[in-house]
Amino acid sequence: MLLLCQLFIPQLIQAQNTEQMWLEYKPTITFPKDYKLAMRGSYRTNFVDPRWRTLELRLMPEKKLNKHVDIVASLSFLETLQYEALSTSEIRPAVGGRWHFLPGRRVESGVLARVEFRNVYKQEAQEWTYTTRPRLRIFASLPLTEKSMSADHVLYATSFVEFFYQDEEALQERYANRYWIRLGLGYKLNKKIKLELLFNRQDSKNTITTNFDELTKENIFVFSFIHKLN
Repeated sequence: MLLLCQLFIPQLIQAQNTEQMWLEYKPTITFPKDYKLAMRGSYRTNFVDPRWRTLELRLMPEKKLNKHVDIVASLSFLETLQYEALSTSEIRPAVGGRWHFLPGRRVESGVLARVEFRNVYKQEAQEWTYTTRPRLRIFASLPLTEKSMSADHVLYATSFVEFFYQDEEALQERYANRYWIRLGLGYKLNKKIKLELLFNRQDSKNTITTNFDELTKENIFVFSFIHKLN
């Protein structure tokens, strides 16, 4: 995590950026035999004109195979409403896996790899587009006030780096290729409730032909309420 800060924080404070806010509610239901259903409802918006807003509902079933490997899937429904002539609806299934580097250690870390199958309906043009996009995330969390995340009343640090890639020839929209750098603090109240305040740097290609040295840079402030229901 210290290495992430040394590498990326100088980049985060450079140049002109725009800001966004994301509000997230993330309930989870666990089942016997190491099955789990995580969900996410989110509201996203920006702070400058033209204003836009996105509503998302995501279902994320997963199965723990052993202490190192989880099989994951998701199904997302997104609605983006904009004042300019660009409104979209999206259905986004995905499949992948999660690998835990050192399970049971104080630092929880690993890699999450997924492939998304994106079905985007452009409302003004009344047409669907279909694309496939791999995503790769490297993550880590560290308890700051206790020896592990199993205790109650734990303050912890969390971070990840995630890369989104879509082949240039298949790219039919803005912002399909991007990367995220996320750093933040969380508080585990008890085994059912966690709260997180996160800073997410998002760098994106802003046109089909843009090079990655000409990225659109956005600062995203994320507030998450994580709730284990059973």
